[in-house]
Amino acid sequence: MKPYPRVEDLVPPALRVRMPRAPRVVAPGGTVHVVARCNNREFYFTTAEDFDVLLAHLRELIRTYAVTVYAYTLMSNHAHLLMQAPTHDTLGRPLRWFLTETARAFHKARGRRGHFWERCYRSCLVEEDTYALAALRFLDWNAVRAGLVKDPTTYPWSSCAAYALGAPNWVITLHPSYLALSPYAKVRQRQYRTRLAPRADPQADARDARWTTQRAVGSPAFMAPYVSRRGRRRSETLPSHNHEVPS
Repeated sequence: MKPYPRVEDLVPPALRVRMPRAPRVVAPGGTVHVVARCNNREFYFTTAEDFDVLLAHLRELIRTYAVTVYAYTLMSNHAHLLMQAPTHDTLGRPLRWFLTETARAFHKARGRRGHFWERCYRSCLVEEDTYALAALRFLDWNAVRAGLVKDPTTYPWSSCAAYALGAPNWVITLHPSYLALSPYAKVRQRQYRTRLAPRADPQADARDARWTTQRAVGSPAFMAPYVSRRGRRRSETLPSHNHEVPS
């Protein structure tokens, strides 16, 4: 697979001017990578019970707002979610509920006040197929990059084992791009484990900031609408994205 492009590769260089945060991409039905960080990047999640609280609220989020969570990786000071954007709404409302309710639960348990999460979560629209599979790998390698485990399938607070080993996980829905790898579960799992394997060049497995800083990740054709229309209003909705499994 060719390296996915950077936004700066698709637009001409310009003078650097301090600008407000770009509006989030709204793409009904699209795959979105979300990152929520604890305030000041404090390590608030330190016990199994802490992670269980996050997972319980994630399950409640799915039930309450009927959103689809494809994958997650929960770390000590931040959370990664790979989700499907609703077709008739945005992710803003359910994510605000999740951040508010988890903060309330931890404040109550610890008798504290103040900010728990950073004010703004980050979101990135992801193209389907190879890019969505790359996003899954990025999530699953977080614990390896942090030095917590050597094998990403052994990290207990991610959905990696469901994709790589077929372990039951009642929080997630397997991503269509993963399901398209094969009609047979064992074959899909084997192919995904191959994708998870360390690369020959260790630098290739280093943290890639594009997944947490860009508004979209994908091919040049996919990204073009999101980098060329800088004047788009915050409320404008982009075209829906089909989630049919490729043949």
